[in-house]
Amino acid sequence: MSSNATSANLPPAARQLPRADLAALVRAIGSIPMEVSETRTDIDIRIDAGHLLALVDALRNRPDLAFDYLRNVSGVDQSPEGMELKYHLYSFKTGYSLQITVPTGTGHPHVPSLTGHYPAADWHEREAAEMFGFVFDGHPNPRNLLLEEDLHIHPLLKAHPLQAAEVMQGIESGPPGFTI
Repeated sequence: MSSNATSANLPPAARQLPRADLAALVRAIGSIPMEVSETRTDIDIRIDAGHLLALVDALRNRPDLAFDYLRNVSGVDQSPEGMELKYHLYSFKTGYSLQITVPTGTGHPHVPSLTGHYPAADWHEREAAEMFGFVFDGHPNPRNLLLEEDLHIHPLLKAHPLQAAEVMQGIESGPPGFTI
């Protein structure tokens, strides 16, 4: 950015508005139980899976928020505490960015699909299901993207059966997440 350019004359997609403003707007939604906190880069909304669709509806439909773009969906294995899904949303209208964290149990936790809200959720959810074992209720096409359909492993889980071999080969560091 040149020295005479200011964030005020940049298009919304090129600037990040102050997080304090966004946190206040998200808290004003009010009717949905959630925890709002700040990370180094985003506002983080921690919410139960049962309230995810209501939150996403509010984030998309409120003109002062207008979250119209799903950047990413990531699974995180927090074993033994459980797992989490991280949704990263962006608003081209306002320039706001945020993260939604949905804590789940282990195994094959069920979470509602966001494919009806964001077409990009199709591939993101399929990858999270394949790599971690999440089940996205209402997903229109839950086929694997990378692994063969009859292969019933989830390679990014800490308890993945090949993790010990990957540690021994130097692909991963640290002890495996389970005992062989």
